[in-house]
Amino acid sequence: MVRRILHGLTRRVSSQPSADARHDDRQRRRALTKPRMWNKVGSPTLLAEKYNKKLVLQKFRNPHTGEEEEYSLFGQKDCSVILPVTDSNEVIAVEQYKQGCNRIILELPAGTTERDDETVAATAKRELLEETGFRVTSMIDLGPPQFIATRNSWTRVFMFLGLGCKRTDAPVQDTSEVILMRRIPLDDWIRRCLKELVEPSAIVATFRSLHHLGYSIKRR
Repeated sequence: MVRRILHGLTRRVSSQPSADARHDDRQRRRALTKPRMWNKVGSPTLLAEKYNKKLVLQKFRNPHTGEEEEYSLFGQKDCSVILPVTDSNEVIAVEQYKQGCNRIILELPAGTTERDDETVAATAKRELLEETGFRVTSMIDLGPPQFIATRNSWTRVFMFLGLGCKRTDAPVQDTSEVILMRRIPLDDWIRRCLKELVEPSAIVATFRSLHHLGYSIKRR
């Protein structure tokens, strides 16, 4: 409390905010602790487009401040990845050079849809056949797709488990995508996912496949 002198009179004035001010402050803090959807403002500005990939600028309205904020986003057509497993419990993996990380990496067969009428499941089967020459006997959808970068991209990855995989054809390759097919025991592949692999979609697809393959996760 503070004392204020006014025209020779003394009265006590509270230094605490009013009930209305306290209520408004609580509402403001509550709004900041609960995420809200941001609305797009206008159409995206195209910065670059090549090889079926786009880089754009998109404005959004920040619901917490009312201000417009601009973000750079990138993307391409949705992708499919498949964990192919043979009847002898071998994973059919691929090894190839990737320009983005500038490394030769071990990963799973994967790729983007080539036609508007091609389903993501058909894409997974086609990529497996083209990259390895293998076909699946049966295939399991591994659940909702994953975004490759939730803050910066609209591109999704759909994941599948391929069972009873058998080699029926020769792989189809070109000079821009030289691929080495690898047969890796399933237990060894899981160990590599835990300690070595750097391709997120391969790791997530493997994790989601575990219970379909008879594995369980137990806490030590």
